[in-house]
Amino acid sequence: MTERAPPPGAGPLDGVRVVEISETAAGAYCGRLLAGFGATVTMVEPPSGTPLRRQGPFREDRPDTEGGATHLHLNRRKGSVRVEVASAAGRRLLRGMLSESDVLIVDLDQRHWEELGLDPLAIRSQHPDLQVCTITPYGADGPKSGWLASELTLYAAGGYLRIGGEPDREPVKAWGEQGHLQAGLHAAVGILSAIHANRGGQLVDTAVFEAVAFLLGGGYQHAWFSDREPVRNGARLVGFGPGHLYPSTIRPCADGWVHAHCNNRYPDAMAVLFDEPRLAEPDLLTSLMGRADEVDELMAPMLIETPRREVVRRAQEMRIPFTEVLAPSEVMADIDHHHESRGFWQALQHPRGGEYLAPGPAVRFGRSAWSDDDPPALGASNATLGSRAERVRWRRAGVA
Repeated sequence: MTERAPPPGAGPLDGVRVVEISETAAGAYCGRLLAGFGATVTMVEPPSGTPLRRQGPFREDRPDTEGGATHLHLNRRKGSVRVEVASAAGRRLLRGMLSESDVLIVDLDQRHWEELGLDPLAIRSQHPDLQVCTITPYGADGPKSGWLASELTLYAAGGYLRIGGEPDREPVKAWGEQGHLQAGLHAAVGILSAIHANRGGQLVDTAVFEAVAFLLGGGYQHAWFSDREPVRNGARLVGFGPGHLYPSTIRPCADGWVHAHCNNRYPDAMAVLFDEPRLAEPDLLTSLMGRADEVDELMAPMLIETPRREVVRRAQEMRIPFTEVLAPSEVMADIDHHHESRGFWQALQHPRGGEYLAPGPAVRFGRSAWSDDDPPALGASNATLGSRAERVRWRRAGVA
């Protein structure tokens, strides 16, 4: 059987229609991924716009619902319908949209689902072929399903907060909204699986704290198999006993930091890299993690006198996986032109004038394109809804 090539420029989800009702990065990133795969994604926003439009940073620190970095990144290649879903007319409009759609994404506080007509079971009974994806802190059911949460408390509930930071200090959460973004990725994969199953509409129930727990998979395995709880270990690998290989850590050097990691097959190669015979002695090699402080001291003289790029060059030549620790500005500067060679950073026009750099494709396919475009202005898609008379009635009712 010969496979038919997709149309030029088409994404793998070309023709799939998605309605996104979101207020967090989880739903927005899920929609962003589906839009990148080629789906037609339309955000249903309240009159003031999604909260992500008011989340910075902003150019010159001036709040701007069309120009915030969060909106510019997470809402690219989407449409926007400005509608008051809480009104009867708004719910009628939404039902009409869902009757013509394949997927619904909802990450709103589930305490408001019923009043907004967003109960997933009721929606699936009205639209049996619709894939309904909910993203909530603790899932759509279970004893904690009604609990409120923040990114910080979700990190705690998922176990990941236990391993972040120095052992003698308070735990530290990863920067930004990694938990919500991970949940958005999980939701997108769930939606793709539901579509691929081709068994009618399904409920894709995504819990943010479970997405965070997924990130800690190795820690759970160690707790189960070794009866040892992972604890904060600073910049060192967590959850391993004294006989585990080392280094896997971040260490200072002459002009910054490097991530140091031994060659797991040939850990004695570190002795050559650092010109330290001690690093190849059997008693040390059998308890590297247990003697991590000594290993750090043996690495320090060369590191502190050598620029990080030179450290990495020497290590990579010996097949030892060191790398530089880069600041975000250095990643964007791309002095090695690696991102440029892959077309990752894209120069786009800011809605208020001038250019800005935006991240490119989240994934690449061999035979179909990643789709991208500008984010929508608030309500940009309202003109495409219904007849002219209907749009006049909706405006008078404060719907659109």
